[in-house]
Amino acid sequence: MQSHCLKHQEKVATARCGACSIPLCELCAQPYQDGVYCSDRCHQSVQEGQARMAKMAAEEEALRKRRQTQAAFKMIFYVVAFCLLFFGWDYLPEGFTGWVEGMWKSVTDAFAKGK
Repeated sequence: MQSHCLKHQEKVATARCGACSIPLCELCAQPYQDGVYCSDRCHQSVQEGQARMAKMAAEEEALRKRRQTQAAFKMIFYVVAFCLLFFGWDYLPEGFTGWVEGMWKSVTDAFAKGK
């Protein structure tokens, strides 16, 4: 079954508009580098949509890179903090280490009583 041009019902459609998909005959089809359209308005609409999509993709890529950078800095911070605590535990004030060791002892005692 063949479709016919909307403006020229007697002519068989040879293409469809790249924006609105209406059937077009060879008289109505306006060729552009990126496809066939029924009007300049439809072509402009597609161009604007592609520009918006490119802008959104660039913004999404920038956001992804920013999040990756933040995650890397957090990971570095945690590794450095762990290393400082692990290797510097003996050099920390007794008030801090005594409190932490007391908490640790109460946790291990609670598990030992549960057995």
